[in-house]
Amino acid sequence: MTLLRPFIAALSGLFLIGCVQNVRPIGLDDNQAFSPRHVYFATNRNETDKTNLNKRFGQDRADVSFGVNTVAIPADYPKAHSASFIHWNLPLKRNPEKHLALVNSAPLSEAAFYERISTETRRFNPHDALVFIHGYNVTFERATRISAKMAYDLNLSGPVVMFSWPSEESATKYTVDEVNLQWSQPDIDRFLAQLFAQTDIERVYLLAHSLGNRALTRSLIHLLSQHPQYAARIGAVIFAAPDMDSEIFARDFLPKLTPYKLPMTLYVSSRDLALSASSRLHGYPRAGEAGDNIIVTPGVDTVDASDAEAELLGHEYFSQGAHTIADIYQWIIEGKSADQRDNLLAIEHANGHYWQIVPSE
Repeated sequence: MTLLRPFIAALSGLFLIGCVQNVRPIGLDDNQAFSPRHVYFATNRNETDKTNLNKRFGQDRADVSFGVNTVAIPADYPKAHSASFIHWNLPLKRNPEKHLALVNSAPLSEAAFYERISTETRRFNPHDALVFIHGYNVTFERATRISAKMAYDLNLSGPVVMFSWPSEESATKYTVDEVNLQWSQPDIDRFLAQLFAQTDIERVYLLAHSLGNRALTRSLIHLLSQHPQYAARIGAVIFAAPDMDSEIFARDFLPKLTPYKLPMTLYVSSRDLALSASSRLHGYPRAGEAGDNIIVTPGVDTVDASDAEAELLGHEYFSQGAHTIADIYQWIIEGKSADQRDNLLAIEHANGHYWQIVPSE
């Protein structure tokens, strides 16, 4: 228990995330103060309450189910907005005219799930989509809002899809989350393979955060070892604050991905309290940490977001920090390489160089 104390202390504020209550489904036609954003989901969480959207799925293991969520985005919601910790995590009731709010969730068959994604993809040019895998201590509802916010901030016209695995939604159950993610690996492997096989997405942006990077890296290696042709359809691989052993990530995982010449960016920070605690818990640096152990390797752009805007724990800067969101936007939407993007400074390193976000004054 002694080893767990610093980890729990750094993340204890997040236990309140699960306290968000109520919200029953509401009709979008009744109010024009917000617009809908669909988030397609695959999940191997247990279904708990169809009438309470914040408890739509729980933290127990289950067979994979599919569906589409609807998130209300206020009409005047600012782009790349860094919501306060209180507004993003703690309101007992979300007002869809002021906050991003999950307002509906509908089940789909597996066949209908992939067909709906294909249909929506064909409506827009380019035929792109964002795929998100969340990290530790994240509810189904919160993963949905993160997915919708990223699509909104990045101005994506195509579908956004998430895989939500059975996080225990508790700061004290990190080790259970680790095991549940490992248990989920075959389901995530199949989900990713079917997404490529059964949809018309031409450019897939793969985004994983924190613990979710463990699943994404393994699934991607598995997918491309069997279907190397899918590499041409991958528009971006975003490793956001990976909670993985730094040496193992650099030694065992990245060398299996770099031969495919994927556009990959690793976002790291030395001010990430969650990863600092995880590093102490595991005894070794995490792949998402900057500083002396920063990962710099050919074939991957490493971006140090230590000075970028971030939320309370400095762990969700990829979705709650305007500087990092702007960098991702310039990369995947505007097509700019790291040396072309605003506010990036090249830093020399023994293994080459990495990039540091330098916010404008």
